[in-house]
Amino acid sequence: MTNDPQDKLTPDLTIPARSKLISSSIPDDAESSDTLPIEQAIEPARPQTLAGQQSGSAPWALQQFFNGEIDLDRELAARFPNVPLMSTIRFRSLGAKSKRGVATLATQDGVASTLVEADAGTKAVQVSFSFGSMLTLRFRLEDLSDVDRSRWLELMRREQGGLAFLWGQSRWENDYVICIARKHYTNLYAFSRREFEAAIRMTPDVARQLVDWLDSMWKPEAPTDAPPKLLTW
Repeated sequence: MTNDPQDKLTPDLTIPARSKLISSSIPDDAESSDTLPIEQAIEPARPQTLAGQQSGSAPWALQQFFNGEIDLDRELAARFPNVPLMSTIRFRSLGAKSKRGVATLATQDGVASTLVEADAGTKAVQVSFSFGSMLTLRFRLEDLSDVDRSRWLELMRREQGGLAFLWGQSRWENDYVICIARKHYTNLYAFSRREFEAAIRMTPDVARQLVDWLDSMWKPEAPTDAPPKLLTW
């Protein structure tokens, strides 16, 4: 750790500079996800500056991240050191007439699983993390705008990977998701306003299929009925 004043970050600096403030705690082959300026990573949901009053009521880890004191990637990796790897994914419709779909992610042995439910009509999403069919934690993402969703999809599809927040204008005041994409895996962390958390790791193929499926569920529906033909005499 260093107290060099030059290590103090201002909001317009990029995340990589934070590495000066943190000792190495992840494998050397892990590529840094901090390749995107903070403003771009959490926009468009954040209406005020990172050092503004809005960060004061944020969870402690987010406060420190916004202020440039910690590397959020490394901090989350330290808090969730042994997350299960989701290596399979299946999709199905939820009801014959429903516009809802379910993506089921699971570990190779089936001990842990994650259900992602999406409603194509309302665009709402629920993410449920289960362990051993005994305990389930459910997170609801219901306050997302079209801009929030499209921005997250764009960030998740970056070739270089990196950090992506999935939250709306209320940000941490409602359930939200943080994703960190690497070359060989993608970590997904979910946080609830009811003060519980969950995390999984996905293989690149599972992460890609999940993002593509959510994109299909979030796309605006094409009109089904053709306009009535005008009668001519």
